[in-house]
Amino acid sequence: MDPFIACCGLDCERCDARLATVRDDEDLRRRVAARWSELNHADITPEMIRCEGCRVNGAKTPYAEAICPIRPCAAARRAETCADCADMDACGKLAAITRNSPDALRNLNAGECVALRERPELLETAAAWFHEKWGVPESAYRERMQAYLDGETEYGWYLCLIGRGIAGGLGVIDNDFHDRKDLTPNICAVYTEEARRGRGIAGRLLKLAVEDLRAKGISPVYLVTDHTGFYERYGWEFLCMAQGDGEPEPTRVYIHR
Repeated sequence: MDPFIACCGLDCERCDARLATVRDDEDLRRRVAARWSELNHADITPEMIRCEGCRVNGAKTPYAEAICPIRPCAAARRAETCADCADMDACGKLAAITRNSPDALRNLNAGECVALRERPELLETAAAWFHEKWGVPESAYRERMQAYLDGETEYGWYLCLIGRGIAGGLGVIDNDFHDRKDLTPNICAVYTEEARRGRGIAGRLLKLAVEDLRAKGISPVYLVTDHTGFYERYGWEFLCMAQGDGEPEPTRVYIHR
């Protein structure tokens, strides 16, 4: 996750304390101290407004350094942020932050969408994750991912990472096991962890894949699905029916132009 997203999900890059610090802005430092003193019913001096970010090296405010309950909790649980914690949704300490700063919760839930080439060290983890979700042999995923990493194909693999875990993913292959071999390439293996659904992860991954392929001159792109009304939200159009390998009924083919 972005190192400037604090353990609690607050965006340090937008924090006036950090802006005052990196700009060495004494006027802003005084204004922040006055505002925070009023909000927290505490005597906060301008000298205390020195912070470079909760999760990066450098200065910290006294609160971030010694008072905040979130940072030591994350450290004790070996979590980068609260997004790594299984107890996040029921955490009272975090709720005290997110009640007043809903963007913090959105930041924790949003994750980072990347192409596997940006994080090649995740090959084995990703192959195991896709195997667990779809039952296709792990070796098959590993082979296709390695070909992508080696530059043998531009048909990529894309992941949404929240904390240190994979929250969603998809791949691109020649044909997703159907008889319309002329409709290529195909988005495949679209999956979002159940606990992370409803947060737009699949849409972001689809957009990333389509834009990455288009930048390489690969368009249109296709996918097969039994869903109706889902992919339309992200610019996909129903194209035709195709017969899936070993399937009793035809399935829907969508196109993104």
